[in-house]
Amino acid sequence: MRKDVLAAIVIGVSLGAVVAFGIWRAKSYLSPKQISPISAQQTTLPTPQDQAQANSDLVITQPEDNTVTNSDKVTIKGSAIPKSTVVIVSNSDEAIVEADQYGSFEQEIALDGGPNEINVTSYDDQGNESAQELTVVYSTEVGQ
Repeated sequence: MRKDVLAAIVIGVSLGAVVAFGIWRAKSYLSPKQISPISAQQTTLPTPQDQAQANSDLVITQPEDNTVTNSDKVTIKGSAIPKSTVVIVSNSDEAIVEADQYGSFEQEIALDGGPNEINVTSYDDQGNESAQELTVVYSTEVGQ
């Protein structure tokens, strides 16, 4: 009889330890993690001004980003490295133009209804690339 009691105690303590360990692990897994101030890193997103400085070889002068228009076409104007190739791609249109001797370029492109992401990329003779993206919204409801 004494062996039975001793075995029951050992099994009970072992089972209790396993259950307690399981609860402790589940609690530590489900609790929110604390980030120490030393390991936290601050991430700054580039502002449009920072992006313009980084892409100083390519400047879009018209239209401004997030422009809303009631015309189904828009003229992209800007400047790049003189004689560079400028590629303009929108949702529904694309164009390849060459910047003049002063670096100016101008191209009309078609717009879809709603927001249009327009990517403008310039390539110089050495293969260097500068890119900018802007959004132009075409809406027939503007100005009514």
